[in-house]
Amino acid sequence: MKSKLIVIDGMPGSGKTTSAIMVSEQLTKLGVANHCLLEGEPNHPLLILDRQFDSLENEEEADEFIALIQSRYKSFAEDKRKREEVTIIESVMLQDTINTSFHMGMNREKLRQLSASMQEILSPLTPALIYYYQLNPEAQWRYICGIRGNEWGPVSFTSDDDFREAGELWSGSQAFVRAIIDSWQVPKLIIENSEYKWDEYRERIEDFISKQ
Repeated sequence: MKSKLIVIDGMPGSGKTTSAIMVSEQLTKLGVANHCLLEGEPNHPLLILDRQFDSLENEEEADEFIALIQSRYKSFAEDKRKREEVTIIESVMLQDTINTSFHMGMNREKLRQLSASMQEILSPLTPALIYYYQLNPEAQWRYICGIRGNEWGPVSFTSDDDFREAGELWSGSQAFVRAIIDSWQVPKLIIENSEYKWDEYRERIEDFISKQ
């Protein structure tokens, strides 16, 4: 394996956790030592768990957030460089950091710079990326809430207007993230999902991982 890091990301409920576990199982079968670091891992090294931010429109809060994120990513990269294993992370880089910062009003240029710094920090790990791009974010919210219910985690939908607003919000942040991804010079598999062809996606992921 050239890559020591596999990043799996996308909207909530897009299949990231299932894919991360599947990739870990594939690597194990190939005899590749790996660590699957899921979003819900206790004391996650890439999430800010001991500080709450009300709004990232505030420059001081945004700068503090950026400094904390960069510190965590640097420590993570330094630790993983020493290990003879592949690490799989899902959700935390794009969904939980870039999308969340976008939704919380961080200055867009500042957010692009944060993304670029995260990519640079991770570059010694020769990362590869699997990204689920939802062609219709509103339909994705309706799909996953049809499975999980209209209230789970931070999500609460009570009307069609809620779904429409969520679709518009995530259309904007997803387009922002997609532009970042398209410029990121790493091996990448972008799954443009609208029909939930899970067997096809699984085959594409397995083929992608086998080439890393």
